[in-house]
Amino acid sequence: MAKMICLGAIKEGLKVVMTQTYGIEQRGGDSTAYVIVSDEPIGSPIVENDADIAVALSPSTYDNCLCGVVPGGMLFTNSSMIETPRDAEGFRQVLLPVSDIAVELGTVRCANMVMLGAVLAGTGLLRLEVVEEVVKESLGAKKPQLVELNVNALRTGFAAMKKEGDNG
Repeated sequence: MAKMICLGAIKEGLKVVMTQTYGIEQRGGDSTAYVIVSDEPIGSPIVENDADIAVALSPSTYDNCLCGVVPGGMLFTNSSMIETPRDAEGFRQVLLPVSDIAVELGTVRCANMVMLGAVLAGTGLLRLEVVEEVVKESLGAKKPQLVELNVNALRTGFAAMKKEGDNG
């Protein structure tokens, strides 16, 4: 998700910095990424733990995300995995069953793209078309069989968030 945001931001002419960490697991384990997107030069790549937008895809990252959102920010929470979400104080928490949606699309491995679509719809951070283009460019050469699935996952998450916004 973070890489797609960075590449999309660059395509939109924005400044971007990303830092990331991975657990000791090779695949399927937790990772954390911090991304700064700005239309102004970014003076330091140091990222504070206070986020305007946070995403919790798994229970092990949920607590850190919940505690790190600034007042007025947004936390996108995978309600498929976070069965008992806590109350958000001072910010909006969006609960979407992105893992369940991903399974319906064919594989849970595209849950991050479903969530990315929701983030794009909920925040306007980047245009959906730009991120779709990034997905096609990033996966097209290496794994062309995954392009359609991931673009569909983005669009599905985008639509789910738009529907959530219409209901909430």
